[in-house]
Amino acid sequence: MITIEPFGGLANRMRVIASGIWLQQQLGIGLNVVWNINNELACPYADLFLPIAGVNIITKPFKYYRLRRSNQPDKFAAWKAKAINTLLGFDYCIHESDFHELIWAGKLDILQAAKTHKRIYIQTCQEFGDNLTAFKLFKPIPAILARIEKTVQLFGPHSIGVHIRRTDNEYSVKHSPLDLFITAMEGQVRKEPETNFYLCSDDEDTKAKLKSIFGARIITANQKADRLSAEGMQDALIDMYCLAATQGVLGSYWSSFSDIATRLNNIPLTVIKAEA
Repeated sequence: MITIEPFGGLANRMRVIASGIWLQQQLGIGLNVVWNINNELACPYADLFLPIAGVNIITKPFKYYRLRRSNQPDKFAAWKAKAINTLLGFDYCIHESDFHELIWAGKLDILQAAKTHKRIYIQTCQEFGDNLTAFKLFKPIPAILARIEKTVQLFGPHSIGVHIRRTDNEYSVKHSPLDLFITAMEGQVRKEPETNFYLCSDDEDTKAKLKSIFGARIITANQKADRLSAEGMQDALIDMYCLAATQGVLGSYWSSFSDIATRLNNIPLTVIKAEA
């Protein structure tokens, strides 16, 4: 059995789940997904997506808070972690820090670890494995899908997605300034005069600025980003799938949301980034 606990926002969780599905497909075993409702994403999974066959969404049992990463700095700590994890029902636990210290350094192979240990727990916001096809398994619930389809009806053959991340993402604010988006959008219009834009941003001033410049070319869902409510996260999912329905996305630096939106339909992503 594989148990994964994705954390972070919507896009981060989707890529972890997609990775878990890839791992499940390699091994042919069950997959549990621990879905936390918190200030990173305040919405139940079932209020966003339809069930995925073979994937069991669960609430985090209290005992899981006692789990310890299996890779410890010394033998005693490793022995203690193993004893605790075994009592809690797991043979091996991979933590976020293992990605930085071991997996990306080529010192730990997740697939091999899962083959060796029958009951594995993975807690991360990172992705792993060849997970691209798994994104097709995410299906928004009917109420959300209807809102997506209503907006997508406004798109044409030259609709471009624009995702401008602001608020709490300091890397996007620093490396993807608004003037570079404006330049890129103007370039799209010069290249194809029929271009319009689906604009997704967590900043209302940014939306107003671009509407004042591009006028009727701007399409938005007229909603405010709010990860602290179920409605806000449903709106975010609508934005993601509307971006995915365009011909390509002008996205923000250091944003998994831009990245995952383009992977849903395998469309081009152009990251708007200032020169170093």
